[in-house]
Amino acid sequence: MVLLNLALVLGLGVGYLGWGREAARLERELAAVRAEPRLLAAEQTFTARGVVRTLIPEINVVVLSHEDIAGFMPAMTMGFRAQDSRLWTGLEAGDVIRFTLKGVPPNMVIIEIVKVGKS
Repeated sequence: MVLLNLALVLGLGVGYLGWGREAARLERELAAVRAEPRLLAAEQTFTARGVVRTLIPEINVVVLSHEDIAGFMPAMTMGFRAQDSRLWTGLEAGDVIRFTLKGVPPNMVIIEIVKVGKS
């Protein structure tokens, strides 16, 4: 029983010392990152083509299957918030569009939609 207690105390003691050293290292790294000058993310604009899958007017979102948006994201189906609900007026599922996104990634909004055709 004494050996078991001794092993438990030694194990906890070594673990506590290791944790303390790790916490100190993380604190130094955090201080170094906080001291670095921060670059503000720049607002960007991207234009791409896509197909309207659905409109969700309650939250002002257009769900699109879009092509690669160079420098931003690969082709996929996802929802984008529209800057103004009038942008998607007259659109319906299946419409092929050209759209422009603007913002600081990942917070992008659609600022322009041009209907190109029907899929």
